[in-house]
Amino acid sequence: MDVTALNNATAASSSIPRTASQKTVGKDEFLRLFVTQLKFQDPLNPMDSAGFTTQLAQFSSLEQLTNLNDGMKSLLLSQNSLQNALSANLIGKRVGFQGQDASGGAGAMRYGTVTGITFDADKTWFVVDGATKLAPGDIKEIR
Repeated sequence: MDVTALNNATAASSSIPRTASQKTVGKDEFLRLFVTQLKFQDPLNPMDSAGFTTQLAQFSSLEQLTNLNDGMKSLLLSQNSLQNALSANLIGKRVGFQGQDASGGAGAMRYGTVTGITFDADKTWFVVDGATKLAPGDIKEIR
């Protein structure tokens, strides 16, 4: 590939919109760059087969990782929905949680009734006796 073709390929790939925080090449950008590289290669001196195979393998790996990431996002959303639905079962239940002493250390067990649930920043908080917010992991006992 000569310098002119490389400059053309670079110019074609740089026309793809990218955000300032985006520093990786996505599968669409990779495929466009790969096709542009093939389009501008010298027909009398084509890319060697090992390089071509390597780039195809990289594209395949990138696509599979993207699909895996999408699947994990979907699984996480389902898990959060299930956790939220199950959390509603604790409303009206008496729960035990570790209190804090004056120095901020572990104090005696305290008990209260779950009066509500709040969701913020993808976190679930149990409201006990209308005031105390507890994370699910803070609850030590359910009565």
